[in-house]
Amino acid sequence: MSGSGLLALLRYGESLPVLHGIAAAWLQVGHLLLQYAASCDGERRKAAIWQVEQAYKVFEDMKKKHCEPDEFTYTIMIRMSGKLGKGEESLVFFQELSDKGCNLNLIVYNTIIQALARSNMVDKAILVFMKMVEANCRPNEFTYSVILNLLIAQGQLSRLDELVEVSKRYVTKSIYAYLVKTLSKLGHDDEAHRLFCNMWKFHDKGDRDAYMSMLESLCAAGKTAEAVDLLSNIHEKGVSTDTMMYNTVLAALGKSKQVSHLHEVYEKMKTDDPEPDIFTYNIVISGFGRAGKVDEAMTVFEQLENSDCKPDIVSYNSLINCLGKNGDVDEAHMRFKEMQEKGFSPDVVTYSTLIECFGKTDRVEMACRLFDDMLARGCCPNIVTYNILLDCLERCGRAAEAVDLYAKLKQQGLTRPIGLHMQCLNDCKVVLIRNSESAGRVQSQVGLLAL
Repeated sequence: MSGSGLLALLRYGESLPVLHGIAAAWLQVGHLLLQYAASCDGERRKAAIWQVEQAYKVFEDMKKKHCEPDEFTYTIMIRMSGKLGKGEESLVFFQELSDKGCNLNLIVYNTIIQALARSNMVDKAILVFMKMVEANCRPNEFTYSVILNLLIAQGQLSRLDELVEVSKRYVTKSIYAYLVKTLSKLGHDDEAHRLFCNMWKFHDKGDRDAYMSMLESLCAAGKTAEAVDLLSNIHEKGVSTDTMMYNTVLAALGKSKQVSHLHEVYEKMKTDDPEPDIFTYNIVISGFGRAGKVDEAMTVFEQLENSDCKPDIVSYNSLINCLGKNGDVDEAHMRFKEMQEKGFSPDVVTYSTLIECFGKTDRVEMACRLFDDMLARGCCPNIVTYNILLDCLERCGRAAEAVDLYAKLKQQGLTRPIGLHMQCLNDCKVVLIRNSESAGRVQSQVGLLAL
């Protein structure tokens, strides 16, 4: 039924005796009309202006006819005003409802707080939240989510601690978990850590998702010592550590080259319940390799071979990278052949890594052979591969080959960064001018670079 139809029905009701039953029916029709108006949003809002005006008239008529609006009716009016961005008007309705001595339940409080948030009325929203707590009405996750988003949007996140402290008797571990996860996800690491410490202090049992979010936040912020400490103490709150938690911390330690801690955490994991998975082994191999600890990386790779997991292409890539970039290019090449014998097809990462390692040891022929093998096997080079080989050729004075390679790069629609492009152009000009027998050949070769 349209808004105009509902209003006509109300007008018909005005000519009848105001009996109790009719008054009750009238109230219900008023609810329906207000709900209809409140449901209009976005593009439909313009078309609903007339219905909204009728809704306000219905609300006033209800009061004039001594058909007092109840909590449900006021809640609809508060929500409708909030959606229209009329925060002050929503507050007036809320105050009227409060003055009548009506029951201000969770739905009413959440509705007014959301309405005030839509109008960015931070102080008023906080004031209502405080009244809610004083009235012993328990906020739920939705309440905190509206308040949190409002504080973040208005740059007043520092006030969150006060609100949590005031309502701490109602802040369950699931609400703490929600706040910690949301703050961590949005990059507010300090605030997330403070709340997490509160949760640790006030709740005997922890929340696995909250701990996982906190570990990720600490690791992303480079606070690996705190992350290791948290990982060691999680069991105190009845939460079992799992492989994902260990992998998160191990990855952060490897990235920051904290070899001793990487080794300690890895060894602790093997003695605890969570079994290392393929990701664990790959993370640890890569971490040791990044720190130049070849023997340790080889040991972990051997442990992987003897485990139930078995190496994958990432395992081999990590080991090849570790060996090659720490001076043992021949062993890296042996592992390259081994992975193929075991049925793994080298990918662009494998080839690019080996080409770079051979190039940096001035074994250009081997680097070029690998590049040709890569093409023959249908493995498509990317811009990183081309840049590595171009640098290798330029460094060894093989400018003509660099020009040809650069032409292939251009044909594939790939482009070097402008700085590298200019360096390549200038270096090859110099070498070609020195080595070419004719100026014509120099010009044609340099012309390719400028394409």
